[in-house]
Parts: sequence; structure tokens; C-alpha cells
Amino acid sequence: MASPTAKVVEETVTKTYDFVVIGGGTAGLVVAARLTEDPAVNVLVLEAGENRLEVRRETYSVLFSLMPSKDPKINIPALMIQLYEDPDYDWGFKTIPQVDMNNRIVAQPRGRVLGGSSAINLMMLSHASKVDIDNFEKLGNPGWNFETMAPYYKKFETYNAPSEDLGKALGSEIIDTSLHGTAGPVQITFPHGSSDLDAAWRPTLQALGLGAEADPRKGETLGGYAVLKFIDQKARRATSASSYYAPNAGRPNLSVMTGAYVHRILFDASPKPIATGVSFSVSGKDYEVSARAEIILAAGSFQSPQLLELSGIGSKELLREHGIDVVVNNHSVGENLQDHVLIPLEFEALEGVPTAETIKQPGVLEWALGEWQAGRGGPLSTGPSGTSFLSYSSILTDASGDEVLEAAKAVLDDEGPSKPYTKLYQLQKQVFLNEKEADVQFIFARTGFNPYASESVSALFQHNDPGNYLGVATVLTHPFSRGSTHIISSDPEAHPRIDPRYLNHPVDLSIVTDGVLFAQKLSETKPLADFVKDNENGQGKKIQPIFQIEERLDRARAEEFVKKATISSWHPVGTCAMLPREDGGVVDERLRVYGVTNLRIVDASVIPLLVRGNIASAVYAVAERAADLIKEDFKRGI
Repeated sequence: MASPTAKVVEETVTKTYDFVVIGGGTAGLVVAARLTEDPAVNVLVLEAGENRLEVRRETYSVLFSLMPSKDPKINIPALMIQLYEDPDYDWGFKTIPQVDMNNRIVAQPRGRVLGGSSAINLMMLSHASKVDIDNFEKLGNPGWNFETMAPYYKKFETYNAPSEDLGKALGSEIIDTSLHGTAGPVQITFPHGSSDLDAAWRPTLQALGLGAEADPRKGETLGGYAVLKFIDQKARRATSASSYYAPNAGRPNLSVMTGAYVHRILFDASPKPIATGVSFSVSGKDYEVSARAEIILAAGSFQSPQLLELSGIGSKELLREHGIDVVVNNHSVGENLQDHVLIPLEFEALEGVPTAETIKQPGVLEWALGEWQAGRGGPLSTGPSGTSFLSYSSILTDASGDEVLEAAKAVLDDEGPSKPYTKLYQLQKQVFLNEKEADVQFIFARTGFNPYASESVSALFQHNDPGNYLGVATVLTHPFSRGSTHIISSDPEAHPRIDPRYLNHPVDLSIVTDGVLFAQKLSETKPLADFVKDNENGQGKKIQPIFQIEERLDRARAEEFVKKATISSWHPVGTCAMLPREDGGVVDERLRVYGVTNLRIVDASVIPLLVRGNIASAVYAVAERAADLIKEDFKRGI
């Protein structure tokens, strides 16, 4: 759907709304849908991207008649690689050169479309541990604990059980249906089109004594298992747009304006700054819109701090450098950036083993499309199919493991961040020392990879190596490295400066180096080993040629490889952290921005300490709880 006409925009901005939500992404649409359950509450959502649902707009009306999405790039899981670096879907952010990764630049895709990053991610549903969520409360946020959040995880989802045969192959017996939602907007299920190769993942971990035996939603599960996906029973991607917006688009009190590029938040300066409205542009023309109750910033971990700074909330030195009037001096805006790094290791599959490369064979794509359209799944409906969460001690593969672990502990005793983030560091250190918590995640997928194309996401998934491939990616669950993101000018269209400082902390490098060695071990462990070609030199399994690794990795070579091949999992959090202000906070425990009134942030940027695994489920749960907090405050007139 194209951007609205000038007449539609002008009619929209003449109204005053109770709430204006900046960002129609994963969190923003949750909040908008929940607030407008009250017909007396009016909400406007401003989204820079377009609506890729199939929508027919009645002339100059906010009412829509919706059909299922027909955009195959979003709808068909395996076509996700076509979304990246396409400005119709992706903001196309990139980091600055990363000093501890051979000065490589790393792509940071973010969804620029209604539904945000839920429309372009890899659809993997992971579960934060109980310790992860309880740590939110320990950091000074009353009410943010595992027990309180559990109902919100259930609230956003509907779990769809797989067929009996698929469930048996993937080990779905570990699912405790009492822990999952049955009536939530977001459909989840196991990946359609799974194969014997996918089914080999959990037994391989079990062979090492590391298979998951309980539902990860319990918050205490380590080990390997088949991963749930944000897809419905017809193998279509489930996004916040299809789940929260589409069923509610006809509400007269819900307005969504796409193609709306927000420039800054407007404040009344008396005596404490009050957020009163938003300045934005559509098709190059500037507009302003007002809110009676609150502005809700839901632009994500890069653009929420960017908009705060553009609006005068941030480090006074930075703001003055760019000619921006200071509304609130808070040096924590844009700091505390955390992200999951990922290092792929791909192996050559035996002849006849189907992988993503099979789609290149004559006639296969046409057949696969038919399977997907018929709702039977097939290869276009899958993607990463297995995961595991393991402690550092459990992955150390040789006799020197104890020495490596003790060396890491010594570094943590000697090194730590300066204030205000000391409490975060100490809690994270406790997670590392807890052998029941995960320090590393492994992700299994039957596809090849280009490990050295960190600057281009689409190039990561493309290679010209003949044959079929499968691989195991190592992911750091709780990085000690901290980075930042800040504006580079007062121009709202200038991308922010993103510096995650990947692998800056030596313990991060140590963990992922050993993780890569463990991924190598997994390729040599049955039953997964039965699908992988042996190396011609008799040492281990055959690594994909583009990796240029011709012999088994030892620790020194693995560390060198890590610096050349590390990319991002695209899970940035923490840049507008929910913390006491003296501890580096930008928002309080009710997600209200310090120093102003009527401004709240609801997105991944408020998560103070990175949780294990893919963060979409955490963002949905945070947004669901945030909606209840906002309703409570609105009812009380706060």
C-alpha cells in the first residue's frame, strides 16, 4: 500500500489522539491493539515503512477491508533473504568498523515495514531463562520477574501442535502445553517441511548428554531441541502486523499511518517538560500531531535513542555539538548496547541429503512453491530448525578446559565496567558462574553460508560452492562487551553511529572460540555425523569450501576464524535501559522516560540485560505488560 495522500494526512493530523505510537513494529502494534480494546481510547500509529498486508482503503477513511497478506517475501519463510537491504523492508543499518574483529563492518537489518523486524527476522522463538527475567527486578525494577512475566508470554501466542509424525521426529513431547498460550494473536508451531536431517539435531545433543528433556518455557532448561517458529499452520510468517493489526484494523479508534517519517518529539517546556506531540513527514511534507495522554516511543534499539537525542534528551555535550536544545541531560541514552554475536561453521552434506541448495535444481522451486501454497509446508516453509542452550563448562572439548574456564573467571574478577553499569556486570557475572545458565547458544540449519560477508546480510546467505551444506552457528548468549549508538547530526534521516564493540571483552572471545570448536565436535557426533562428508585428509568433517578451512580447527585457528567470521544475530537491546537513573537508566519500571512526563518507551531498547536466545518473544511479552501498565496509569489519570 502506498503512502497516504496529503488530504488523508491533513485530515489525520487535525485530530487529537489520546496516544501517539512512534513505530508500527513488533512492540508498537501490540500496544496500539491492546489500548484500543477500550473504544473510548484513540490511538494513532506512525510507521515509516509501508503496509505490506493486502489492504483496500475506503476513500479517505481509516476503515480497512483486509485479506491475508499476499507479499511472498514476508509470507514465505524461506524468502526472508530477499528482504534484507531492500529499502522497502529494511532500514539497512551498519556498524562502524569493529576494532576487535579485524575492523570489519557488520550489517544490522531492522524492519522498515508495518510489523517492523517481526516481518524480516528468522522467525525463531526462544525462551529467556527464569534468571534472565528475574534479573530485571534485581536491577531495581519492581514487578519485572519471571512469575509476573509468564502470563504475558502466554498472552501473545497460540501454540499449534505439530502432526503426530512430525512431533515424534522433532521431539515435541518436551512441550508442556500448560505453559503456552491457546488464544493469543501470534501463531507458533514447529517448522513445516522438516526432514530426517532436522530430526537428527536433538539426538546428537542427547548422544553427548546434552539433550533438552523439558520445555524451555519453564525457564530452567538447558540442552538441544527443535525450535518453535513464528509461523501458522499453513506455514505463513506470523508478524505483529498480521497478528495484532490485521484483526483490529477496522476499529474506528485505531489509526495507522504508514510512510510517516518521525523527526522528533515535541515538548511543552513548563515547568517539567511534557511530551505533547510528534513532528513527522510524509512524502517530503512536514506535519505535527498532538496527543492528550502520552507519546509512546517504539522505534527499536537504534531509533528510539536516536529520536530521544533528536528531541533533546541525551548527553548535553552531544546534543550541543549538533545544535540541539537540551531538554534532559542523560548520558545513558544510547549507551549499554548489547547484542548476540554469531559465528557460522558449515559442512558439506552427503550426496542426496536435501538442503537449501536443493532449491537450485531444475523444477524443485516450482514444486516447493506448490507445496507451500497447498499448506503442506515443504522446503520453503522452514529455516533454522534446531537450537541448544549450554553452559560454558559443558562445551569445553579437551583436557585444558578447566584451565580455560579458570582463566575466564580470573578475567571477570579483574575487569569490569565503570559506573553506572556495575550492578549489571555483577549480575551477569553470576549468570556466567551458574552452570545451570546458558553462556552459548547453537543454531542448526541445513544451508550453506558466506561467513566473510558481514557487511551485507543478503550476501551472507549466498554462495557459489557446488553441493549441499548444513551448519551449526555459535551464538554468545550474555555478552560482556558493551557498545553504543548515537546521532551523527541533527538530520533525522541520517543513520545513527552504531558501535556494539563486538568481542571487546576477552571472555566473549574465549566463549565463542570454544563454541566454534564444539560446533565442529557436533558435526562429528552421530547421528548428525551420518549426514556429513568426511574430510579427504581423514581429519574431521569437510567444511564448506568458501570458509577456506582445510583441516580441523584447534583453539588458535578457531580464535583467528572467529575474528574473521563473526556477524550479528541482530538482537540489539539496552540502549534506553529500564534501570534506576543513577544506575544508567533511561526509563523507570513503568517505562516512563526520566526527566519528562507523558513519554514512554516500549521496545527492545528498554531491556537492561540481554536475555538468552532470539529476543522477539521477550519483546512481545514486554509490550503486553507495558500495555497493561499504560492502561492502569491512564485510568488513574497519571
